[in-house]
Amino acid sequence: MRILALNYELPPLGGGAGNATAHISRELVRLGCEVDVLTSGFRGLPAEETIDGYRVHRTPVLRRHIDRCSPLEMASFVVSALAPAVRLARRLQPDIVHVYFSIPTGPVAWVTKRLTGAPYLLSLRGGDVPGFLPGSLTGLHRLVAPLNRLVWRDAAVIVANSTGLRDLAQQSTRKPVEMVPNGVDLQRFCPTATSRQKDALRVLFAGRLVRQKGADYLIRAVEQLVRNAQVDIDLVIVGDGPEAPALRQLTQQLGLTQRVHFCGWAGRDDMPSHYRSADMFVLPSFEEGMPNVVLEALASGLPVIATDIYGNRELVTHGHNGLLIPPGDSEALAQALLTLTREPEARRSMGLLARQRAEAYGWEHTARAYLELSSRALGATTPIDPLPVR
Repeated sequence: MRILALNYELPPLGGGAGNATAHISRELVRLGCEVDVLTSGFRGLPAEETIDGYRVHRTPVLRRHIDRCSPLEMASFVVSALAPAVRLARRLQPDIVHVYFSIPTGPVAWVTKRLTGAPYLLSLRGGDVPGFLPGSLTGLHRLVAPLNRLVWRDAAVIVANSTGLRDLAQQSTRKPVEMVPNGVDLQRFCPTATSRQKDALRVLFAGRLVRQKGADYLIRAVEQLVRNAQVDIDLVIVGDGPEAPALRQLTQQLGLTQRVHFCGWAGRDDMPSHYRSADMFVLPSFEEGMPNVVLEALASGLPVIATDIYGNRELVTHGHNGLLIPPGDSEALAQALLTLTREPEARRSMGLLARQRAEAYGWEHTARAYLELSSRALGATTPIDPLPVR
């Protein structure tokens, strides 16, 4: 099968969806597909290159940061990618286009279909679904609603990356929404073979530093424990974003500069060592599709403390491979941290079960599911051989 993938982000740009695009494209190549990816350009990156067997084409865009971009910068991708997408579709004659995000990437796929006839699979990632983060994204969702309706209506198949996101998306369309979970690189992310020599337990947070991720509640939870002299812990924050200055200021105000360590943005090659040096992982988000960082932490054998929201609760079973807490509750988060820091045997047991849970989420499973849905959308009569259930 010949596949053209569209995403305004691809590593080293962006976060989880770009990561998913890269891994799914790699696995599709391993399954015998020809894959080309059209994405955003960035300073220092070549206009074209081959990565893991798939060909990458980058188009110039307005983008200042490697980890994030503004709505205006997203719009610049739509404008810049339209002509290259049509040219690639006409030259490559793809059987199907895989488009990640209905906004901003979807309109590029919609125009490409109109001009070339190439059908597209729409992969919903979270923020592009109406109702996701209603407090902060409602205005944007209303603004782009006409485009969203066009993109969703003409998709050959619509996919969400968690059951919760699928159910939310289903409220906005009569078309069936499929669910294919994110995956994780089980070789890259794995438990450390040796015990870490340390004084304080190390708590890890990784992700964009935006309000959605709730990192301020984690900092306040650590302060509660340190103030009460209950535990000896350090917090490592990996990531960057618009909330970084406020989080650093909060750390100073709470007297935690010796306890909270900001590491900045980390590339894919740097993340495994962060997980292996940690004792537990925390993601206090208010909303998620299916967070790659939780899958990576589980694969690395870490117990996970996460908010009890869809996406997280599909990966973390309370008291089994981690703990679930209410969103926006620093006291509950502090209690969960206290529980795991005081019970080393529980940490060890949860870490083993975390790895077991992650092993059901290899990227090859995800790629095969995308290939099966693509074949079905094209009317193929020979199904893709499924992987054995783990």
